[in-house]
Amino acid sequence: MENQSVEKLLTNIEELKTNIDEQIATKLDIETCKRIVTRLNSFSAECEECEKRFIELEGHIMQLLKKKNSLTEDDIKHYTQKVNNITSHLTKKHKLVTSGFYFSVCMPIGTSLGVVFGLLIFENIGLGLPLGIGLGVAIGAALDAKAKKDGLTL
Repeated sequence: MENQSVEKLLTNIEELKTNIDEQIATKLDIETCKRIVTRLNSFSAECEECEKRFIELEGHIMQLLKKKNSLTEDDIKHYTQKVNNITSHLTKKHKLVTSGFYFSVCMPIGTSLGVVFGLLIFENIGLGLPLGIGLGVAIGAALDAKAKKDGLTL
């Protein structure tokens, strides 16, 4: 995919961000969209679906730019669905994870293990629960840092 089209799309996204209300910009999650565009560009050489989704996203951003002052909830919903579909493709096909994914998975596991070990080993749930939470947070943060270092974070 041409770098020129990627730069143009990123410029259009930034223009959209500056021309719409701050509340709508928050709903659209512009920064995530920028990261998705960059990732789609990096995988488009070997993945036809990434290239197709990039073109679809480019067209949708252009439509949003045309409507910038009159965006409806339906437009926002459609945009969110499109971004979620692209994110789903990138996570399934290319093994990327969203930021904080491992943290959100490991913390509940650590909490449940802390409760179990607190009751079984310490016979005190109050002692096991903080240990489990701490362990889950530490492991989740470490795995998130590793994913970010390896470039697997979306």
